[in-house]
Amino acid sequence: MTSHPSGPPPAARRRRPRTTSPRVVWADRIARTGITLGGMAVIAAVLGILVYLVAVVQPLFARAAVRHEAAYPLVPPGQELLFAEIDEYRLAGVCALRSGEALLFAARTGEALGTLRIAPQGAEVAAWSSTGERFALGLGDGSLVTGRILFETQFLPAAQREPGIRVEQGAVVEALGAEARRVVPTVILDEPIPAGPAGSPAVRLDYRPGESETRLAVWLADGSLHLRQVVRRRSLRAAAGAAETTITPIALPSASDLGEGPPAYLLLTSRGDQLYAAWEDGHALRFDLRDLSAPELVERFDLTPGSDARLTSLRFSLGEQSLMAGDSSGVVRAWFRVLRPGAGGDGLSMAPAHVFPAMPAAVTALAGSSRDKSFVTAASDGKLSLRHLTSERLLAEVSFQPPAAALAARITPKGDGLFAVAADGRASLWSARAPHPETSWRSLFGTIWYEGYPEPGFTWQSSSGTDDFEPKLSLIPLIFGTLKATLYSMLFAVPIALAAAIYTSEFLDRRSRAAIKPLIEMMASLPSVVLGFLAALVLAPLVESWVAAVLCAFVAAPLAALAGGYVWEALPRRLTLRASGDVRLALIALLVVGTVVAAPAIAAPLERLVFHGDFKSWLSGRTGTGAPGVAALAWPLVLFALLLLRRAMSRPGGGPPPSRAGSWASPARFLVTLAASVALAALIGALAASWGIDPRGTLVGSYAQRNALVVGFVMGFAVIPIIYTIAEDALSSVPQALRSASLGCGATRWQTAVRVVLPVALSGIFSATMVGFGRAVGETMIVLMAAGNTPLMEINIFEGLRTLSANIAVELPEAVKDGTLYRVLFLAALILFMVTFVVNTAAEIVRQRFRRRAFQL
Repeated sequence: MTSHPSGPPPAARRRRPRTTSPRVVWADRIARTGITLGGMAVIAAVLGILVYLVAVVQPLFARAAVRHEAAYPLVPPGQELLFAEIDEYRLAGVCALRSGEALLFAARTGEALGTLRIAPQGAEVAAWSSTGERFALGLGDGSLVTGRILFETQFLPAAQREPGIRVEQGAVVEALGAEARRVVPTVILDEPIPAGPAGSPAVRLDYRPGESETRLAVWLADGSLHLRQVVRRRSLRAAAGAAETTITPIALPSASDLGEGPPAYLLLTSRGDQLYAAWEDGHALRFDLRDLSAPELVERFDLTPGSDARLTSLRFSLGEQSLMAGDSSGVVRAWFRVLRPGAGGDGLSMAPAHVFPAMPAAVTALAGSSRDKSFVTAASDGKLSLRHLTSERLLAEVSFQPPAAALAARITPKGDGLFAVAADGRASLWSARAPHPETSWRSLFGTIWYEGYPEPGFTWQSSSGTDDFEPKLSLIPLIFGTLKATLYSMLFAVPIALAAAIYTSEFLDRRSRAAIKPLIEMMASLPSVVLGFLAALVLAPLVESWVAAVLCAFVAAPLAALAGGYVWEALPRRLTLRASGDVRLALIALLVVGTVVAAPAIAAPLERLVFHGDFKSWLSGRTGTGAPGVAALAWPLVLFALLLLRRAMSRPGGGPPPSRAGSWASPARFLVTLAASVALAALIGALAASWGIDPRGTLVGSYAQRNALVVGFVMGFAVIPIIYTIAEDALSSVPQALRSASLGCGATRWQTAVRVVLPVALSGIFSATMVGFGRAVGETMIVLMAAGNTPLMEINIFEGLRTLSANIAVELPEAVKDGTLYRVLFLAALILFMVTFVVNTAAEIVRQRFRRRAFQL
């Protein structure tokens, strides 16, 4: 007899309640709290980045800050103002009068500092010209007086730094904090020179001083037009300080030959290569002076086209390429020379590139800035408008108080103020701060007509070697380059990555999958700088030497894989069933690699037959017609359409039944379809060529070594692992029951993969594509090293590009902090941020929708 242990039997024992350890509970709470706080911190960091980017970009679109500083009587009653200048610190000024006197005054208070004679006593000033600090006066006796206005700046020692602004001994002293300066205005006159023949005074003149020579254009009272080249040299044999003056007269067409009276304006460019004469009715003449031995009248044009308005002001902008013309209707137009087919003379013609909105009253004065393309217009109602020529942006508006017609206006030398004189002799001074006048929504995202360009367009060129450069800050070429690089890389990466994910998930056996998937994922660990280095120094020269073979390999490899599939289908079933997955994979790899190796041998006769022996010469348009290009572009679409048609005809009730396994009819039909597609594409190309259609210059064009083809291949190589990994995980997560049900209903593995697994995993596949898109959009080093960095707006796959990210990497280290370029680069970063945010948000919305539909299955 067996004895039982004491106590109740095991079945009757009470089970202890299962409880979670407090340590586990606290660890779970801590982890949950940490993950929540981490997620909130990430969101806060992203929002902080967004706020910072917006804060840096916002000043680009802010209006100018203008503040009135002073108003005082300046021109004595009965006197006529010729011109006025003030120094760069807005402390002292010089005002020239027709009486031949120059008034020296304090710019902030109007206090008189003294008076200087700039013309002999009793001499009549018949004409004058002023270019900044240099001026010329035409006197009634036929002589010319030239001179310059100097503002001598002295920095004071600490003992003399009394706070405030004061006037002392013909100078203005300003002390602010640790800085103190003393500005002394003065005028220095040169020796008089004759304007033309003795006794004939100048009616209009323009004066352009240079380092070695000075040029003057003079319209005399006798109706003759003269150009004077004045060269002053100091001789060692002459007395100390003496200079020898040589005047070379240059014959120009006379007014009697032109049939014109005295012009209202005469303007000579600083290099002396162009001369403009304009009349009050708006018509103007342009002289080409590049060859001084044979100056030529090359163009007549109208500065007030389509209106009866009178020309009231004419000035050059910075760089003296653009003419700014204001008229009595309040309209301001900017004209410059552009290359025009059929233009006579020098092949250039004047074009009204910028037309500004009309002011309420007539324009009475114009003046350009010496720092940038800003200019100020003064109107007869006393209103002054500060604008920018390139961006066509209105920066600020000010007015005389009480209102009075503005007679003259100037932008201070540093561009930080406005100075104007009214018809009643009152002067006003404003401080102005417009740090980014060249930026506007149009200049950043619209078409702008830049100086010397034949038409408006999108251009990025942030720097130049001269100070009169017109910044070209359109972001459209950079956005276009970003999308172009992304498009070509996705065209290369998405089909390969998705096809590899489907094959790995549905057809590859588990042992091979366990080895191949980690190998593909390791591709993502390659640094992009290494890929860019290989693309720039290895792949780009190789593709340039074998471009036809590379393109042939891109086409032949998938065709060979497709043909191999048809051949595999035609083989006996007992043979294909015995072959394992590794054998099929090895055969596919061997077929693709063999086709790539054989591509040069295939491309050579094809290049001779279709592209006249040189593919790159055909691309540049030197040989052949556009027929091969149209045929090559149309052929994939034609082949795809024929394959779809064949598939539709092969369905039950739509044509002959599908072939049995082991039959070679299917490969034969594929070859026939392939031949038919080639013939049909060639016919389309011939018809397109007969109609004058040529893809060269648009879809394809001249070949550059670093181009979108290289970028698309290398960047696609970097994107493939990301898309492949996410897509394969999505496909593998589809329940096995769905596959079993499909196979149990008689579907093939391919039908199961395409019609069952793929729709269920579509949300993950879409997410994989969007993640790859974001990776391609933000790529920097590959496009920086392999794209050529050329901001061109060409879809041509054989031309270079510049992306937003690469542009930031190149130019941000050289950009001045808080400068215009600096902030525009941050705007480019903000655009990248927004593109990524919008794409990811849209991807998540679509993914959730597909996920709900898949869950219903």
